[in-house]
Amino acid sequence: MPANDHLKRLMIETVANNINEMVIGFDGTPATSSDGAAGRPATTITPTVKILDNATLLVEGTLTTADSYDETLKEVFVQLRGTNGFTPITRHVFRPIQKSANNEVKIQLVIEVQ
Repeated sequence: MPANDHLKRLMIETVANNINEMVIGFDGTPATSSDGAAGRPATTITPTVKILDNATLLVEGTLTTADSYDETLKEVFVQLRGTNGFTPITRHVFRPIQKSANNEVKIQLVIEVQ
């Protein structure tokens, strides 16, 4: 028997309320369901999280013109950072992005929770 709508909403709200860090990194190795951290972190930002429906989240983070890197960015890792460490949520790899002081980059992830 599938979960009712109330339980689905509670689950998505719990996940949304527990995402508080987005780590952007240089590692371009394939993402897997067992990834436990960003491969080569460049920076950590605080994302905004929006619930789109009972199964979907939109997680957004922005790198401003103050952020500049010599290497291309290739990964994003979303996590819950607590006082006793962190809990991995998801990791994604994307086409390389050259981030300089001349551009802003907004990273948007749509995460489906089942």
